[in-house]
Amino acid sequence: MTCILFFGCGTDPVEKSPEENATIAQPNVVEAEITTPAEAELDYPKVKIEELDHSQEFFKEQHTTSFSYLPRKNWTSFTASKDGLLTKILLYGKANLLESPHYGLSMSGFVREKKPDTGPKFGKWSLSRDEIVEQLASQGLGPREDGWLTIRIRGNVPQRVGTKYFLVCDQITENKAWFGEFAFAEEDPYEFGRHWLNPKHDLVLRTYVGKTEEQLKLIQIADQDEPKDLRKDEFLPEPISQNAREAPLPYIQENISSPDNALNGKNTQSSPSEGNQTKKKSMFDRLFKNKN
Repeated sequence: MTCILFFGCGTDPVEKSPEENATIAQPNVVEAEITTPAEAELDYPKVKIEELDHSQEFFKEQHTTSFSYLPRKNWTSFTASKDGLLTKILLYGKANLLESPHYGLSMSGFVREKKPDTGPKFGKWSLSRDEIVEQLASQGLGPREDGWLTIRIRGNVPQRVGTKYFLVCDQITENKAWFGEFAFAEEDPYEFGRHWLNPKHDLVLRTYVGKTEEQLKLIQIADQDEPKDLRKDEFLPEPISQNAREAPLPYIQENISSPDNALNGKNTQSSPSEGNQTKKKSMFDRLFKNKN
């Protein structure tokens, strides 16, 4: 009997607790990972033609400015003179110092309409120090030499004639406060925009507007050619130092009466060609009026 009891204990089923039974009965549950769709990358606008719109090409020698990501220190503005889509913005400058406690390696942002802080927001853009170095090298320039720098705009950023737009920076990498060394002008040579630094300061800046095929159809322009790539065809002029106002004007005035003619009573009426020269001169004088 002892042996039977001994061996019988080894073959009896072991009774499990209700909790253990519930665990065994429960089917295997694979926890599904919840993923959120990644934000779609904005594409460059698909335009049929591209044209220069705004241009400001005067600069103050030995002076540069930068962008921050902080409000009131992070934008530059311009006013559209053509309808379409903003395709690119060109600044004039150089790469900031690589090892610096103040400058990051890239900046990015968007475009706002009418107000830099609260206006409607469109598109996105970015510019890195590596891109600046590469663009300068393509012009035969070193990292610390000034040249034209292209910022291509992603997304559809509308341009409406007479509307003011702001190129706004909202992020700088490496937790730094500043990015870039860009040329600017004093004395307000471009009255339809400004840089954040001063009401009378304007960045050296070129903006380009493109039109889609649908927009061309709406304005009844027949253009069946391939899209024009202005990056290959257009010659970019060198900006003009504001010290140029002390140099002689780049044209010769003709048929303007001398003091001797005036004393002799000769006719001093200006010719049509003089009228054209006066118009040419007036723009220069309006920008840099002699205050003597």
